[in-house]
Amino acid sequence: MSSAVFTDSDFAEFIADISAPFLTGEIARWRARIRLPFSMVTGSGQVTLETDDDVARNFRLYLNVVKVMGLNLVHREPVGVEHCEDGTVLATYRTQLLHNGTRMVEPYTSTALLHPDPEGWRMSAILNARGHHDWSGRPLKDTGE
Repeated sequence: MSSAVFTDSDFAEFIADISAPFLTGEIARWRARIRLPFSMVTGSGQVTLETDDDVARNFRLYLNVVKVMGLNLVHREPVGVEHCEDGTVLATYRTQLLHNGTRMVEPYTSTALLHPDPEGWRMSAILNARGHHDWSGRPLKDTGE
């Protein structure tokens, strides 16, 4: 079980686990950090992923955008952590999406709601997520498509 305290090391591992999969295609690594149902609150609205199929479908759409944008680095850096009374954690981080050192979009800040779990800290929501819709032009659907 993850410890009751979310440490700097936990934050670094979490950031690596939610960043690398979009460049490597390792959906299992991404999925291991998600607690279903999983909500992404974007500027366009909320997306809720209810099943593993929803997660896989949404992940594939992100991979398509990564390919089109030519990303070769998803850089996230910790901004802050808030430990909540119920044992959850609000972990805030800043994201930069890069191609050969060039920013492809402006950096943005997001916050993940994390829960302690036997396999490690898992997120049930991301606030200010950037959906593939922001870059692909596809209309937002609440299923993540």
